[in-house]
Amino acid sequence: MNRQLLLCIGRAGTCMGTMAFAGALPVLRPVWHMDATTAGAIQTAFNLSNAIALLVASWLSDSLGARRMYLVCTWAGAAALVVFAIFARSPHAAGILIVFVGLTQGGAYTPALLLVADLSSPAERGRAMGQVLAAGSFGYLLSVALSMWVAKSCGPSAAFALCAIGALAGAIVGQFGLKDVENRRHERKAATSAEPMRWSSIFGPTSLCLLVGYIAHCWELLGSWAWTPTLLATALQPSGLGAMTTSLVVGGTVHLSGMIATGVVGALSDRWGRSRVLAYVGAMGALCSMLIGWSAQWGAGWVIALVAIGSFFILADSGVLSAAMTDEVPAAYLGRVMGVRSILGFGAGALAPMTFGATLDWTHEWGWAYMSLAAGGLVAFIAALTLRKINQPTACMSIATRSVS
Repeated sequence: MNRQLLLCIGRAGTCMGTMAFAGALPVLRPVWHMDATTAGAIQTAFNLSNAIALLVASWLSDSLGARRMYLVCTWAGAAALVVFAIFARSPHAAGILIVFVGLTQGGAYTPALLLVADLSSPAERGRAMGQVLAAGSFGYLLSVALSMWVAKSCGPSAAFALCAIGALAGAIVGQFGLKDVENRRHERKAATSAEPMRWSSIFGPTSLCLLVGYIAHCWELLGSWAWTPTLLATALQPSGLGAMTTSLVVGGTVHLSGMIATGVVGALSDRWGRSRVLAYVGAMGALCSMLIGWSAQWGAGWVIALVAIGSFFILADSGVLSAAMTDEVPAAYLGRVMGVRSILGFGAGALAPMTFGATLDWTHEWGWAYMSLAAGGLVAFIAALTLRKINQPTACMSIATRSVS
């Protein structure tokens, strides 16, 4: 079977643990007597531990190899989810145990992207990155839909256990798919190089724009992923839909369009250019985030439509940002650079769910809470425009050189 396909299937299974808490949140809040701030704090604990794992795993991928780090984290992720399913019975226990889930889930993310960068050519890297991220989005879809449905039908513990089974299956498929892949390590090459690593040269104007765009992207995305399932479940409550139907609508609306977006937009960025695509999706993501919150007053149909469109654009730039960074940074330093990017992006984004929850508790309005997420999309749009201005002189010089020759 195709190695890229197996990696995608493995990622889908592994990512079934990422959204388990967010999917079960509509059930957990009344059962555990949680206000929005407490729920947001638990999700923030997950995101912060996720960010730390991203940094450590990315850094170690240079010296230990991306393949080894990916497999270690996927197996550990399955084990962490089993423990969470057994012992998470209150907000306090969940707040502690979800840290271990976040550490293992985050540890597998960047090594997967580094594997794609190693196994694909630069001309096809945007499409390949998009495929792996789309597979992760499918895992998120399954995670939200199944955890919400099973939590309503059988209780939160059963929902977490089902997601743990999915993560275990993902680890098995990943082990099989990567058994013949070389575990490439770049540390020795970097150490023997005559020129030491210089962060100032690696994070030039282009890389800094990509970094700022990624941080803003993470803020908008992580806040949306944490709270949009609850918004949808609230909007659908008057319709009287069953637990399975509600969970499928919520999971599909939040993650199906995002799954399509990463594959399609990643391929478009290979053809149209990274900065142009980033500017379009950043602007549309910010606009949709502003509208999603206020649509809660317009009816369930508006909420579903705007969430589906918004999820497409909010996630669409993920693969493009990763592909652009791998284009810009030498392979020997890529793991460490991606690690720094991840800790800054996910570290800032980790605060979004708690900020959202605090805003919701303060204003009691979904619209104002979502405005805090729209700010991230606006910053991503500005960063993409700046990136285009930086790249335009280079493009003009290249055209002039070809015309002279």
